[in-house]
Amino acid sequence: MSEFTFETLVQDICTHAASETPIADIQDYLQNLVDAPDALLAATPQDGPDETLLFEDDRVSIWHCRFQPGVMVPPHEHLMPVVIGAYAGCETSILFDRSGDDMTERGRISARAGEVIALDKDAVHAVIAEGTTPSEAIHVYMGPLTAIKRDLFDWDTGAAVPFTMEAFQELSREV
Repeated sequence: MSEFTFETLVQDICTHAASETPIADIQDYLQNLVDAPDALLAATPQDGPDETLLFEDDRVSIWHCRFQPGVMVPPHEHLMPVVIGAYAGCETSILFDRSGDDMTERGRISARAGEVIALDKDAVHAVIAEGTTPSEAIHVYMGPLTAIKRDLFDWDTGAAVPFTMEAFQELSREV
């Protein structure tokens, strides 16, 4: 088996994204990756940004996401399906139903190290790392995430706020 690189990960995911069943194929690929995460962990920088865009085109956006314990990122939408493969720690998505500016928590789904989850295109969620260590995951969005207009949602009012990194940081909460 060849040595793991993020470049190979991008190539492999792009190949799966072009298949007839892209979400299922990407889920299977990520599951195989996080089942034996040692090479992925060894290749992951321990410093630097918590969110790194690895690749994006019209079909797929591939991110490395690290969530820090004690910080909850604000409710937000993606407007496209996402597949998440966790390989360290645990990231929990708090799912919301929205009606106008009203938001109601409807459940939670966690991706623990070695697990793969998927969220549909209509999901609105906030995210927190469970426990005392950061979570590490590969997030694969089924479209050009940075090229679309999408929203964050104010914790107190539920009002939509255009997604910017500044607003994302401002609405993040310590817990």
